[in-house]
Amino acid sequence: AFAAAAGPLGGLNLKALVLVSMLATTFLAHYNAPKFYAELATPKRGSKLRSFNVAVAGGFALAAALCGSIMSAGFLTFGSASSGFILNNYATADALAVVARVGIFSSVTFSYPLLFFGLRDGVIGLLRLDGAKEGVHRVATVALLALVNSLACVMKDLGLVTALGGAILGSTIVYTLPALMALATSAKNKADGKAPLLGPLETAFNYALVPLGGALAVIGAAMTLKAA
Repeated sequence: AFAAAAGPLGGLNLKALVLVSMLATTFLAHYNAPKFYAELATPKRGSKLRSFNVAVAGGFALAAALCGSIMSAGFLTFGSASSGFILNNYATADALAVVARVGIFSSVTFSYPLLFFGLRDGVIGLLRLDGAKEGVHRVATVALLALVNSLACVMKDLGLVTALGGAILGSTIVYTLPALMALATSAKNKADGKAPLLGPLETAFNYALVPLGGALAVIGAAMTLKAA
């Protein structure tokens, strides 16, 4: 996916959109963000939104620095031969790589339930099922576990999964949906006689984000499948 290639648009290499799609997964809004905001203590002065913004900015900066350093180290070591899962490029006898693999295993093992709970509750809510019923709860759990684990057994290219998911889901969640929600909230405030949430410049910027997210999703997915 990262091999050097001449781009069709002069010096622009569209294969770079595969990387952009992968990077989108780094900055997906966490599904617990509303919960974290609600649990923040209200300051004596002003709104707790400022504290939340500081926490979000710090989290994004840390994620960018961490992912950027790992990605750069891997690519500078293996170049265009870099695997979608960079640890696959290291020898099985490499002691530090073994430590890293153990860390990844622990992270996946202990974070899987948290991620799965969000998936299950989201699917139940999307289908408008009664999650309080024991039967619905058990069937949804078993069905989703079977689906996710079956796909995990079949799909071996982690880079393809990350890039395709980032292109479609990441671009939608990062660019399109927040812009649509902001525009809808601003329009509702205006209809209710309240001050609009967005100014003219912010409104134009959000309108521009909607097609941008759609374009990145389509082109990113197409380039990812082409490079697979």
